[in-house]
Amino acid sequence: MRLTALLCGVLVLGCFQPAAAEIVSQQAENKVPVTMIGVVTSARYTEVRLQTQAALNGVCWTSQGTDSPYLLAGGRRYRFLGGDGITACPAVRNYAAHESMALRFEPLDPQAKEFSLVEGQGGENQMIDPGSSKTRFWNFLRVKLK
Repeated sequence: MRLTALLCGVLVLGCFQPAAAEIVSQQAENKVPVTMIGVVTSARYTEVRLQTQAALNGVCWTSQGTDSPYLLAGGRRYRFLGGDGITACPAVRNYAAHESMALRFEPLDPQAKEFSLVEGQGGENQMIDPGSSKTRFWNFLRVKLK
């Protein structure tokens, strides 16, 4: 009985892929004072860690719809799942300089070596025409992974 339980435990643990963390240092586009400081990939999610470089007021994240952030890799969009240290719109949050947050997305393809974080339709529009909006979106383009 104990041997069976041990073998079942080994089989179950063998099915889980451990998370891999990478240190990244990449500034957001359009002079937004936010830096991507890390990426964690696992079989369940891809987590992007961000840190403010200056105080930022009125920040929120849209969890669904056209303004929801997404990761773009290999021509595919990876959906936003949630995060830590963030506030869902329409509520807002203020951040002091050097505060961190984590955004989780669907897991990237294990072969992905580069991705972009785009802050929804507004972020897309800002990349096409930077003067089109007074809002500065948090886009991180061509982030390299090892």
